[in-house]
Amino acid sequence: MSEYKELLVFSRPDFVTELLAVRSQEQGSLNVTLKIDAEGFEQQIFLSGFEELADALGDLFKAETVIISREINSGKEFGSVKIQCWADECYSEYFCDLAKQ
Repeated sequence: MSEYKELLVFSRPDFVTELLAVRSQEQGSLNVTLKIDAEGFEQQIFLSGFEELADALGDLFKAETVIISREINSGKEFGSVKIQCWADECYSEYFCDLAKQ
């Protein structure tokens, strides 16, 4: 079973204040900068990946709870960052390749 280290966790009333997404033309990768207002304290994370990250963008805005975590001790180069979203009593899970705080 994989072990993960939490990088960013937020729940309502915290919310996404800014999301910047840029697609790299030469590789087709998606780079996302996400800013969160956590009770007056701003947090930021940079994510990079492909289609699953693109699929996660809508859920990041409407989610009631989000957990972004990195798989540890796996040796994987790709798909090692997990994005978990809970919205309207539904759970979604996405993976991307890179997360930096």
